[in-house]
This record gives sequence, C-alpha cells and structure tokens, in this order.
Amino acid sequence: MVRNLRMFYVGWIGIIIGATVLQFYLAGYGVFGFNGVKDFGAHFIVGDLIGIAILLGIGLAFAARMPWRVTIINIVLFVLMFVQATLAHTGVQGVSALHVVNGVLVFLGTIYLVREAAKFVWPGSWLARPM
Repeated sequence: MVRNLRMFYVGWIGIIIGATVLQFYLAGYGVFGFNGVKDFGAHFIVGDLIGIAILLGIGLAFAARMPWRVTIINIVLFVLMFVQATLAHTGVQGVSALHVVNGVLVFLGTIYLVREAAKFVWPGSWLARPM
C-alpha cells in the first residue's frame, strides 16, 4: 500500500510539472496576446490549482510515508507558491517582476522533488540517477 501511494505521489508531482509548463504558456499568452486585451484569467486559475495541488502533495507525502527530506521540499514549494501569489500583486513593478523568477524556482524545485521522491520508489531508475 505504501509503495502504491509513493508511486501516486511521484505521479501527482509530475502532473504539477506539466501544469507549471502550461502556466508558463498561459503567462506568455497573456503578455503576447496581440488582441489588445491582456487575458490572465486562465493563468490565475491554473496558478491557484498548482498551489492547491502542492498543498495536497504535502498530505500525500505524509500518507505515503515519504522521508522527511521529500516532505520538507514539498513544504518549501508551498511556501514558494505563497510568495508567488504575493509577488503577483505587490503594486511595485520591480518587485512584481520577481514573480517570473520565483515561477522558475517553483518549476525547478518541482522537478527536483520528483527526482528525490523517485529515488524511494524506483531506486535504480533513470529518473533517480544523479546528473
């Protein structure tokens, strides 16, 4: 049962990686949508869903009995998502520009989390090998 939950956890975090790629696309669409109207509605919704998914990931990490290292990385990602939401609405252009940098940190952190979690599910797999 624990092994199945761990596999589900790795898959769940993998879906978050895919959603983050979609999020970058939606940000670009909002910025470069040449119809004169900047539409970030989908970007806001997907961002909220990513934050909720990362929060649920913390619960899944506990349910799957993942090592503390993995759980703490997941908690740090949730904190970064909170910072991400705050950066989007600061009202100070120079500070809000860090929203993009923090988004890249969330993306890279999520990839790192999948690699760390995969070490405990598939120890010899290509995903768990050092780079």
